[in-house]
Formats: sequence, C-alpha cells, structure tokens
Amino acid sequence: MIQPDRLDRFFPITYPNGNTVSRFAKHCPHCKQLVKASAMEGMALLLKDKVFVLADGQCPHCQHTFVVKCVIDEYKQVHAVGLPVFLYRMMLQWGARKQVQTFRQQNDWRTAQQEASEQDDSAPAPRGTLLADSAMVQKSDEILGNFMGQPIHAWIISNGQRLVYERAVPPGGSFQLAEQEVLFENRLIYRPA
Repeated sequence: MIQPDRLDRFFPITYPNGNTVSRFAKHCPHCKQLVKASAMEGMALLLKDKVFVLADGQCPHCQHTFVVKCVIDEYKQVHAVGLPVFLYRMMLQWGARKQVQTFRQQNDWRTAQQEASEQDDSAPAPRGTLLADSAMVQKSDEILGNFMGQPIHAWIISNGQRLVYERAVPPGGSFQLAEQEVLFENRLIYRPA
C-alpha cells in the first residue's frame, strides 16, 4: 500500500509516453500564493497514463490548510477531482493494489520469479549484508529519487557506519552483493562512504 509522505518526494514522475512531471505546486485558496509540494503531505500515484494526487497542504504565507485532489494527464494538464476525500483515498489505495496485481500477472514477472527460485537452490549465499529498515537506521533527508514507490535516501547510517547509495536491486532479483555492500529494505544497495 502506498504510504503518505511529503509530496515532493514522489516527483519526478515519468509517463509511459516519455513526458515527465518534475515538480508540483498549487495556489493557496485563501491568499493565492503558490504552495510548493514540499509544503504538502500526501501521495502521488502513476496509474497507466495519469498521475493521481491527494494531499493536505499548508500555505507557508498565511498558514491556511487545504486539501489537494487532482489528476495530471499525460500531457501535463491538471484536472480537479470532485470526489470526497475518503472515496478518492480508497480509489488510490485500490489502484495501487491493482497495479501490483497487474504487474504480477505479467509473463516477465512470472518468468523472473521462476528463474530466481531456480537460482536460489544453486546460488551461494550473498557476500554482503542484509539490513532491514528500523529506528536504529538513520536516513538522510536528501532524496535522490524514488524506486518501487519509496524514496531513495542519499545515505544511511547503521551501527555508526555511513553508507552511500550505490544502486537499486533490478526487478526479478538477480544481483550479486560485493563483500562491503549492504542490501537495505530488500530493494536498495549501499556501500561504505
């Protein structure tokens, strides 16, 4: 399920046709000043050829809070959403689950899963370290981008050791960790700084 976060962490988003939405902002309905995505908390989700945005914004100029509900089409046109917030949120959560199910039904995913399970039987154990997300892991505020709907932190600190982002785990899971590398959250690979 997609988790709400600071809205600017969801961007940039690239459509299947190659267009990219690199940032998002909305005018405050109270004072008409421009409110950037960094002052909004919510979610943005790409489904097929549309980005669905649902967020709570707080104007840094007048402190007015407001709700942002919109759809950005593949031509970067923004359309307001007339649904109530709870119904729009349910639709986004359903869409996120549906997207994962659709991806898992594709032949490429099934083939990759079969190959990975075959390799598990014969492959040696990874040489690097596996690290799960916890309160003991300090993550940088600098976000390099998104992978699998989650932010990529520029660096993390675990057990007093600073690790910098190296690469993401390829879909299908066939990868090799070097001795010093750390697999974080089963999706990102970090190395000592």
